[in-house]
Amino acid sequence: MKRILCVDDIETNLFTLEALFETHQSDKYVVITAMSGKEALEILLSQKIDMILLDVMMPELDGYETAKLILSNKKTKEIPIIFITAKKDQDTISRCYDVGGVDYLSKPYNEQELFVRIKFHLDMVENKRVLEVEKKFTQDILDMQDNLVVISDGKKVVKINRAVTKLFCLKSIDDFIAQHTCICHTFVHEDGYFHLGLVNDDELWIDVLLEQLKSKDVLVLINDMENSQLNSFDIKAKVFGKDFLVTLTDITSFDAESKYNEHEASYDSLTNIYNRTKLNDLFYQHIEKAKASNDTFAFIMLDIDYFKSVNDNHGHLVGDAVLIQMTNLIKKHIRDSDIFARWGGEEFVLLLPHVDLKKAEEIANYLRAKIEADKFPEIGSITCSFGVTCYKDVDSIDSIIKRADTALYGAKDAGRNTVCIVS
Repeated sequence: MKRILCVDDIETNLFTLEALFETHQSDKYVVITAMSGKEALEILLSQKIDMILLDVMMPELDGYETAKLILSNKKTKEIPIIFITAKKDQDTISRCYDVGGVDYLSKPYNEQELFVRIKFHLDMVENKRVLEVEKKFTQDILDMQDNLVVISDGKKVVKINRAVTKLFCLKSIDDFIAQHTCICHTFVHEDGYFHLGLVNDDELWIDVLLEQLKSKDVLVLINDMENSQLNSFDIKAKVFGKDFLVTLTDITSFDAESKYNEHEASYDSLTNIYNRTKLNDLFYQHIEKAKASNDTFAFIMLDIDYFKSVNDNHGHLVGDAVLIQMTNLIKKHIRDSDIFARWGGEEFVLLLPHVDLKKAEEIANYLRAKIEADKFPEIGSITCSFGVTCYKDVDSIDSIIKRADTALYGAKDAGRNTVCIVS
């Protein structure tokens, strides 16, 4: 049964209310009465009350002041207050709502209307309580997830779980919104990962993400504030009513392992430049690009002269040090877009996009001179022979390599430490 506190300084008014409840609603409500605001406050602090029917005009502490005190107390602020007043002017009605009343009734009141309004507001309280329970239950379920869980309207976050606040070292969703507004603002701009740089100004990031997810897995990179590191996340998204449910699974260790395996498969373990397998993949891509754009690229093969004697006279550790030093020297003097790979042993190749034969010869001579001038521990200096060619629209990978190889042998036959071209 619901407990109704009726507050009025006129005893006959309270007697009338008690009689109404006893006659019509005795099985639903228990009525408690108070003849002043002060007495009402004392009852509220000692008993459980579900609703208050509060008279406006009372001596000492009127209904408005009583309501303010009730709603300022943490224990009683959720109790709905219906004002009962003899006044019907707009100012009185407005003030009833301004101080926190949920409704008002003017005296004399209609019995049926009284009970309808009481039931309506008690039901509202119950519905709110149920929603709060469901909200907490939902939040508890979200907080149990190890994954990051975000509900977004596409522009800002609506709900997040504890894993999100923990990752960013925050206390609440309000703290998160104050710093980031939306989870998408935390995505690091990095090639191979989804970020806002891939989204046009007239697009919602979530729409772009959903479209990408139709054809592939999507990864994002986020700065883990708790552990001061970048973490990789597999991101998923679904439409969730008018909002979107976004989940992010931490795959940092798997991503690192995948990148390590990819590096191992693509890079030479000694010199840390591309290996022959990766070169073949890139070679094919550049041939396709050159065909599509009617462009060219240069291909250079270079070989360290008399390298066998270095290993024979100084040992393989010295030989390895020579290979590493020469590789680092060449890397300093080529473009980021140039492809540098170890062909095998002491033989290396360069693929130079958008470079013609004349320019390639100049580059090869420049590198040859840099290598010759460099000083290598224990052996002093080395020289290299260079074979240079360029892509032609009828070429295949094998035909280009064959011409470059022929040019390299030409440089060897010409006495080494020289550049030979084959067009």
